[in-house]
Amino acid sequence: MKKEMGIKELVNLMLKKRSLVISIILFFTLVGSIVGFILPSTYEAKTDLLVNYTLKSEKAIDLQSSDIEMSLRLIETYKYMLKSDRMLTEVNLQLDEQYSKSELMKYISIESSNNSQIITIVAREKTREKAAILVNKYATTFQEEIKNLMSLENITILNNVSPNAGIKEITFPSYMLSVISFVIGVIVSIMTIVIREFYSPKLNTSTKTENVLSIPNLGIIPFVKVKKSFKKKYDQWDEKLISMMESPPILTEGFRRVRANVQYQMSQKNIKTILVTSPVHGDGKSFVSGNLAIIMAMDGKKTVFVDANLRQPIGRLVFNLPKRNGLTSHVSGHFKLNEIIQKTGTENLFFISSGPIPPNPAEVLSSPKMKDLIDELKNQFEVIIIDTPSLNVADTISLSMVVDGCIYVIDAEGTKDEQASKSLRQLQKVDAPILGTILNRSYSEEKQVAIE
Repeated sequence: MKKEMGIKELVNLMLKKRSLVISIILFFTLVGSIVGFILPSTYEAKTDLLVNYTLKSEKAIDLQSSDIEMSLRLIETYKYMLKSDRMLTEVNLQLDEQYSKSELMKYISIESSNNSQIITIVAREKTREKAAILVNKYATTFQEEIKNLMSLENITILNNVSPNAGIKEITFPSYMLSVISFVIGVIVSIMTIVIREFYSPKLNTSTKTENVLSIPNLGIIPFVKVKKSFKKKYDQWDEKLISMMESPPILTEGFRRVRANVQYQMSQKNIKTILVTSPVHGDGKSFVSGNLAIIMAMDGKKTVFVDANLRQPIGRLVFNLPKRNGLTSHVSGHFKLNEIIQKTGTENLFFISSGPIPPNPAEVLSSPKMKDLIDELKNQFEVIIIDTPSLNVADTISLSMVVDGCIYVIDAEGTKDEQASKSLRQLQKVDAPILGTILNRSYSEEKQVAIE
């Protein structure tokens, strides 16, 4: 399975998971700020050694003091000696506080410039006093070592470091730690979102839906966040239609895009009857099919909505219509077609309820009389939208073979890829004419709608 994520999808996912993103960024920034606050300061002390040829020892070799080249060669030798184990041991003997060799190697560094007779000893410690003592002891010990080992007194200590002067405090700026921590937080939050999305079993984007199911996406219906004040005005929001309220423009526009894509296929394949189903109950197929019927009628198409969900019919509630005889009443032969068709509050839109719930829904939907009903509706209407049960029951399969097209509703917040693929294969096994998917309740690709 191929998984891709564009910048737009990533941004939308981060907006969707903004609470998680903000929490991660705040956590890292806070930790960085705390570390910057409690991080101990380091103090740096420096002393300079001048390498010359002032020969005072009796055993000193007669060297020319003007031989600068020889002096510069000694610089490299002295730098090596300054970091030798012997030197580290001797310095430790001179100090009241003992250091391990690794600690001294960490606290001491040696610097020199090209063509210069100056060697700089740099000591870093946790206090000014310790830094001053360490650098001074290091310089005097080295001076004595050269005298003892090489019979030379050519090391001059140019400055003796005092704890109160010449010591620099080295502290990493706390604001820089905060900035770095913030950047790390952003990176970690992006990685978290990407990893969660990559391994998420939910079909929450049109790209993922098309890649997993290998059928086209007909449109995206945005997730609608309903505030309490709106819920008081409209009970059971998920069962309300765009014609019954002041619908958010982006929601209406989502269904218009679906209508455009469906109408294109209708014109290409001479389609009139459209079955709407989903992998499992609760994916919002009745909401989608009801609004699809409305948006078709609003375009001037004479449309009928047929509630063929004979297990949990909610079409009457969706359209806010009274309980009347319906589909099963006609199929059983008790009522004529014109007696079960109801008008709705939308021009060009009609409704057929499920009727009394039968004990054998699958047999009713697969009966010859059901096929005859569909043929009769084709003669009277331009568009027939049939709301059916989800594919976790067998009712829809037989009906899918007698319609012109099937729309597969995916709940972006709930439908898992494995379940969607398994249910889709049931339609494909009977060669059902699948038009495509509609991604419902999508956070990722459309703006979230908030209704007050």
